[in-house]
Amino acid sequence: MKKNRGSLRIVRPLFYFLAFTTLSLPLVAEDVSPVKTKKEKVVLEPDPKASGIYWASRKFQMRFGLQFQSNDNNCKELYATIPFPRDWPEQKVTILEAELPDFARYKEREISGGVKQLVLEVPALAAQQEIDVVVTVEIEKYFIKAPEDPASLIYPKKTLRDKDIVWSMGDSPYIDTKNRQVRAIAKEIKDKSPENAWKHVEAILDWVRDNIQYRNGTLRSTQEALKDKYGDCEEMSGLFVAICRASNIPARCVWIPEHCYPEFYLEDANGFGHWFPCQAAGDRQFGEMQEYRPILQKGDRFKVPEHASLQRYVAEFFTCKQRSIGPTAPNVVPIRDLGALQLELGKIKATTDPKESTP
Repeated sequence: MKKNRGSLRIVRPLFYFLAFTTLSLPLVAEDVSPVKTKKEKVVLEPDPKASGIYWASRKFQMRFGLQFQSNDNNCKELYATIPFPRDWPEQKVTILEAELPDFARYKEREISGGVKQLVLEVPALAAQQEIDVVVTVEIEKYFIKAPEDPASLIYPKKTLRDKDIVWSMGDSPYIDTKNRQVRAIAKEIKDKSPENAWKHVEAILDWVRDNIQYRNGTLRSTQEALKDKYGDCEEMSGLFVAICRASNIPARCVWIPEHCYPEFYLEDANGFGHWFPCQAAGDRQFGEMQEYRPILQKGDRFKVPEHASLQRYVAEFFTCKQRSIGPTAPNVVPIRDLGALQLELGKIKATTDPKESTP
């Protein structure tokens, strides 16, 4: 018993010490913080109120291709390219059929900057022969309405990070963004403190329409158009593009049969970019486009394998090896048949093309 009591005496002080120590320690709340999980990434989407609205679609068929004419030559390794329509938000393209001889070949080729080509190859063609290589497509084209909330659009922040946007900044053939007068016009418009980015671009369009008279003629540079105060759809569109780019707003030319117009690029509040069309020559349209003619290409600075220099517009190209037996050289004839739409072009041009201004 004594031995046991001795043991109790030893244990009891230890018990008191532990109890006292426990009571004297500050109370610590139980950790009820949520278990750490991987932070969910917020996925942003384009703002529908800041996007163009596509409506009133129409489908029609077109034929694209070339007619090869050997004339007074024995030809081999015939090679040709032509611009070919591609998909855009306002345009859908479907190949229906290809009409070509068994020995001919074709393929599609994408070119940096916003254009597709049809590449045609024929191994040989005897003198006084001709063949057609034709691709039939169905094109669905939409009208474009201006966005519901254009005031929410902002100046783009990623012009140097997006490869496609880089092609729509800086100089292009016949478009000089560093020209002193272009930069002065851009500054003059900016100094008027437009209400927002949308109003800023609209002011650029109105400056071109108010200060440059429409007059048909040969292709000239934006500098020449500014000096002479006149130009056709190419010069007026090019000048709009130049002033936009000098204002750090991406812009580019859009090419359709027998006409061109510009479009510009702004971003919504979520950081998504949107392209909007306008008419520099013809009936005024801003942020909208009522046009069924198919888009052949977008852009004005193309790097094409067949040319050493940058191209403003990707035109047809043809080459072959030949052995002449007469004076007439080989030739190619572009085939661009708009089908049912071709019959309407006269009416379209009569109502939408601008009238020439006399000096």
